[in-house]
Parts: sequence; C-alpha cells; structure tokens
Amino acid sequence: MKKVAISLGACLSFLPASLTAAPNDFDGDGVSDRTWVQIESDNTLTWNAHLSTSQTQSSLGSLGVAGDAITMGPWLAGGTQIGVASLNTATKQIEWSIRDSAGAVRTKVLGIKGDLVVSGGDFNGNGLADAAVVRLVDKKATWTVMFDFFAVDAPVEKTFQFGEAGDRVFYARAEAGSAVDWVGITRTGTNSKTLARMMDVNSGAIKQFSRLPKFASEGTRPRPFPVRQASGTDLVGFSVGSGGKTSVRVFSLEGGAVASNVFAGLGVSTVGDFLQGPGYEVVYEASDNASILNPRSIDIVDTVPYGGIPVDEINVNSLGLEVAAPTPTSTPTTGGDEPEGGETGGGVAGKCSQIVKLPSTHIYKTFGSKHFSDIRRKTIGLIIKSGGKGPFPSCIDAVDTNGNSVAKLALYAVGGGWGARYYAGIRCAKSTPFGGAQVAARAQEKTGSSKIYMKFNNVCYGPIDANKCVGSSSC
Repeated sequence: MKKVAISLGACLSFLPASLTAAPNDFDGDGVSDRTWVQIESDNTLTWNAHLSTSQTQSSLGSLGVAGDAITMGPWLAGGTQIGVASLNTATKQIEWSIRDSAGAVRTKVLGIKGDLVVSGGDFNGNGLADAAVVRLVDKKATWTVMFDFFAVDAPVEKTFQFGEAGDRVFYARAEAGSAVDWVGITRTGTNSKTLARMMDVNSGAIKQFSRLPKFASEGTRPRPFPVRQASGTDLVGFSVGSGGKTSVRVFSLEGGAVASNVFAGLGVSTVGDFLQGPGYEVVYEASDNASILNPRSIDIVDTVPYGGIPVDEINVNSLGLEVAAPTPTSTPTTGGDEPEGGETGGGVAGKCSQIVKLPSTHIYKTFGSKHFSDIRRKTIGLIIKSGGKGPFPSCIDAVDTNGNSVAKLALYAVGGGWGARYYAGIRCAKSTPFGGAQVAARAQEKTGSSKIYMKFNNVCYGPIDANKCVGSSSC
C-alpha cells in the first residue's frame, strides 16, 4: 500500500447527490469536515470542526457531557447537526438532543435505560437521519425506528424483531443504486466465516452475506461500520486495536478484502467524504499521528491529528448498562436489556487469574492533578496509597469487561509518600494518552459498558466506571 501526500482543501465529491450528501459537512462545500469533541474540566463537551474550504478550525458549540452517546447527523434539512443521547437518571428514559442552525437545543425522547442507541442511519432514504433503539425482548432483538425523528413533529414509528441475543448490531446500504440503509446483524457463520444478515425496514426484504472474515464474530467482535460507495452498496470497515497498534480493514459485504493498514497507536477511526473521487474514506487518528485510508485507490494519505475525540455520524452505543462484577468461574453478562450479550472468549473472568474489588488504598482518577504541566494532566491515573499491596509492575492494562485492553498505564514512581503511581500517556503507555471519558468510550464501543478493570499481571481490580473518579475529590 503506497503513501501519498496531498492537500485536503477544496476537494470536490463526485458521489451522486441522489445517493448521499457528505456527512459532517459544516461549510457546505460537499466535503466532510473532520470533527471532534473536547471534554472540559466540568465534563461538558465542546465541539469543533476543521473546515475543508478555509482550512481553519470552527467552534460548533457545546452540547452534552462525558458519557453521552454521540448522535451527530443530518437530522434537519440543510446539513449536519451536532447531537447526543443522554440517560435521564430520574425517568430512566433516553433523551436525544441536537443543536439547530439557530443555536437552539431540541430534545426528544426515545428508548429506556440499557437500550442500544443506533444513530446515523437513513432507513427511508430521504436524506434525513432516523433514530433507532434496540433491546432484548424474550432473547429477541426488538428494534424501534423513528423516521425523520427531528424533522417532523410526529415521526412515524416502526417496531419489529430482527436478530437475537449475542448478535452484533450495525447498519449499511445493501442494495446498489439505493440510498436506503438496511439494519444488520453479524454472528458466527460456517466454514470459519462471519454471517451478516440484513433487512430493509420498509419492504422486509432480507439479504445474507456469509463470507465476512472470522475475526468479525469472535474475540472482541469489532462492530462493522459502513463506508459509502458510488454504487450505493456499502463496504464495511473494522477497526481493531491491540499491542499499541490499530488495524483498519475494509471488506465488501460479499467478504472480499478491499483495503487494510496497520497504524501506530490505539486511535479512533471515523468515516467521511474527505478526498476527491467517488465514495468515502476512513480517517485514523491517534495522539500524534493521523492518516486517511482510501479504499478505492488503496492509498494512505498522511495528515495531522487535531486532538480531542474524533467523531462521525455512525454511532451505535448503549446507555445505562450495569455490568455485574464477574467472578473467576463465571462469564460476565451485559444485563438483560443488552441486545448483543457479552463478548465471546470468556470475558474478563477468562483473562484474569483473580478478580478483586478495588481496595480502599487504590485511587482512580479520570484526569491528573491541576499542578501537573505534562501529559498526566489529561490522562487517567491509578494512585496507590502507602501500604497498598504490590507487586508493582512497570506497566499495567486497563481492560474492558471482556478482558481486552483499552489503555495502558505506566509506573511513574514508587515511594515518595505513595505506594506507587501509574499514569496513561507516559513510557510504555505513551500510545494511550487517554482521559476517563475516552477510556469509557473505548470500553463501551466494544462491550456496551463503561466499566473497566486494572490488570496487574493476572490479577484484575474492579469493576471501575471509567467516567468516574474513585477515592479522589479533585476530579
């Protein structure tokens, strides 16, 4: 795969307007603007975009707090609106909010605690985003779709069953020449392959694709994300982080490999129409490097990271799940309302010789103390008080409820009034300079839960809500 360096300004999209408009295009030039959220000290989210026309940063305003699900999309005619879905802890309902062109916040309710929020799909093909939630009912995945959710006062609602416990939910366009997204699930197929089953919500038509790679339905089961193409039939991408690197791979729904690359760091992949030519690209961004993967030419375009947490219009997340603390002899579940069930591979219980509740001597921080002037100010930390039990390895992992690493923490020092101090973003953890919200988002993307464990060799301490400090009043 060759690398090229080109200007990203003033590129024009040649994808037919009847099939799609460029996502997160805030300056109206037909090119996607790379977008990110920044978590402020009060946990609120501020939104920014790098405008392709002027090559300048634009503030999109403030909306949401850390832990909300991103729901940016074309909810109203005339472009993209920033948006979040939040759990109302009093009513247990999910509140969807967007900021319109006048700056006003509009809010509607769809879903309850534990539902899977599916945002960014256009299931009737009219160019406006439709909202959807999925929950388990008698082990069947029950979908509720609200067409043109924010564009009309009384959206048409459709409820149906598609999929079952343990399936992986996604959406994509499965028919050439159509602008309609089909709901989809992946599950283990035959002959060491993954089966993708898809349905047109309008007609009820079903399609099956039985040759996606095996890794898509076992282990961490990365969620497929659609990559639009000029034909109208999407490619599907997967982003898998491991060992300080991230593999981004793109396939046709029929299972043919289209493009892939391994990038340094454990970063975030987003999709949009960033380059000249038909179809969309995948942007990979880590803390100190960023690249654009073009699945048509199989080129890698080097670009620059903008910081914050990169976001796009493709978002599938659950809100309000509570994960029971597993024991070494049990496989953890993600709660009765989770459509997708626990990951395969035995969960965290299968990756730890012992699971121990976080001791009172251990302090978890979502970001560092105010007196820090280095990267530790913005990253998670685990501080062990004097007298806390060792041993203290030079590097530990923060793992999700399936036992998969979502961040590393390096030993900063032993002693000095403390038992030991660990931080992300330094030494062996340089590739994961993440704060609590980003760690929570990475865990939630794979498992539906923001809970993590601190893995010391083979002993795991937790569970810990990555979004919340434990034992500290300073964050």
